[in-house]
Amino acid sequence: MSPTNIHKAAQLLNHVGSTFDSQVTIMPSGRRAYTVYVAEFSQETVDKYTKLINRGIEGQWLSWGNDPTRVFRVVEPSLPFDIPKVCISWVLKQLAGSTYDEEIDTSQQTEEPLYCLLVVQGKNARERSKVVVARSLEDATTSILHEAINGYSVVFMGALLRSDMNELFSDAKSCIFSLKKLPDVAALNAFSGSKEAQTFQQIGIIC
Repeated sequence: MSPTNIHKAAQLLNHVGSTFDSQVTIMPSGRRAYTVYVAEFSQETVDKYTKLINRGIEGQWLSWGNDPTRVFRVVEPSLPFDIPKVCISWVLKQLAGSTYDEEIDTSQQTEEPLYCLLVVQGKNARERSKVVVARSLEDATTSILHEAINGYSVVFMGALLRSDMNELFSDAKSCIFSLKKLPDVAALNAFSGSKEAQTFQQIGIIC
C-alpha cells in the first residue's frame, strides 16, 4: 500500500463510502503518519463506549483507574501512538447533508443539525479515553486530523441529533441513557422523542 497525502480536512470524505475495513496510510509532509480505516460500527461497539459518553464531559481525558465503582474522572492525556489509527464511517457524509436542502432526499434530512461524536484513545487505551463533540462537518474533519497528527487514534464515530446530544451532555441530566444504533437519518428522526425512547431512556445514534 503506497502512502497518500491529505492536505485538507474535507479530503477525508473521499475515503467515506469505500469498502468497509479498507485502509490507507496518510503521510502529511513533515508530520506524523497515520492510518485511516473505513468501518461500520456495531451495537456492541456502541455499548462499549456508552458509559464513557454518558459521563457528559467533552474534550478531556477520562479514566476510572482503580476505582471499583468505575466512575470516570479527569486525568492526564494518554501517551500518543507513533502511527495512530483513524476509523471513519459513512456518517461524515450525513453531516454534509444534515441541513435542509430541497435537492436532498427528504427522508434523509433533518430540520435540526446532526452533531458528530468521536471517541479518542492513545497508548493507554484501556485506561483512558476522550470524547470529542463536533458540531459541523468542518468541525468533525478538523478534529479528526488534529487528533491523528498529535498521535491519537479515533476509535469510534457516530452522529446524533443536536437536541439529543445536548441532552446527553447536559449538566442537568437526571438519568443514564443507553444508545441505540439506528440504520439511517430517517430512523433517527422517527426515534427521537418516541415512546420507546422515553420509556427505555434511549437516544438514537447512527454509526
